[in-house]
Amino acid sequence: MKRQALGFGLFSLGLFSIAALASAAPAGPGDRPAPPIQFLIDKDAFAAPVAQAETLKSDLLSRFSVRLYGGYCYIGAADVNAGSRGFIDLLETYGGLGFGTFNGGYNPVHGGFDAGIDLVYQVTPAIGIGLGAGFIRHTQDSEASLLGASYNMITRVSPTVSAVPVRLGAFYTIPISARVDLTAELGGAYYAGLEFDLEETQDDLSGHWRESQFSGGEAGSSKFGVHGSLGLEYKLSAKMGVFIQAAGRYAKLGNFGTAWVNVNDWVGGGTIDGKLYLRTSIGSLGSNSSFLVYATPPASDEDTIYREPKFDLSGFSLQLGIRIRL
Repeated sequence: MKRQALGFGLFSLGLFSIAALASAAPAGPGDRPAPPIQFLIDKDAFAAPVAQAETLKSDLLSRFSVRLYGGYCYIGAADVNAGSRGFIDLLETYGGLGFGTFNGGYNPVHGGFDAGIDLVYQVTPAIGIGLGAGFIRHTQDSEASLLGASYNMITRVSPTVSAVPVRLGAFYTIPISARVDLTAELGGAYYAGLEFDLEETQDDLSGHWRESQFSGGEAGSSKFGVHGSLGLEYKLSAKMGVFIQAAGRYAKLGNFGTAWVNVNDWVGGGTIDGKLYLRTSIGSLGSNSSFLVYATPPASDEDTIYREPKFDLSGFSLQLGIRIRL
């Protein structure tokens, strides 16, 4: 710093000396008066780089926006429902055979909640690249009973499936008017937090009862899906807008690498670790499915089929959100 200050002082002194000599020297016939010293130094020379850096930084920051959204979500969940409803379907079959009066029924897991956040960088005014994360959760409670002169049973089931998709997508914006834009997105997602829980209880109203809790986390064979959306955004100001959109998702995720079931009944209990399987029994009265956990793969036969379930989160969402431009 001292060397720079000394150099700048010597450079300034030299300029003033040259200006003084030029003004003191007699003007010849072809000489012109020396220009004033202020024309030799650009007063804004040292401020220009700072202003340019601030402008560039502001331009880059203005290309970013944050999207927050939430809404209703519908998923297929075919295997989740097939394995969760098995005992209720069995009671309904017994009721049809005259073993008692069947009441209630199974409420399938379909509707749920979908929320998320995206950080979008506008490559152009019409095209952006976004990275975000979401959370979806679907749960449903069901109860059924079979009451008769010699046979009584009440059962309750509560399946829950949830996931945390990490999303990467391309966003498209098409202006419709000064304040309204048509928006679209297409991308993929990695489902980092798939979880499944199932609670089952059976009670025959005579002191015999059973509780089962199935759990699984982190899907094994498949964790990826694709999604897309189409919506409208209304600009409240230059920095903020609200939007509504319909989104679709295709995500058939694989079975869990490990799972467990904790069983308690009127005589004791215990935990079984292994892998989750969907068992389908085929008989004269139709088929019936249920979840089981086995430490070793079970063998199928002509009456019973075992397979690993899929966790199908494919479906659609209706979302409301807000977009904030930075």
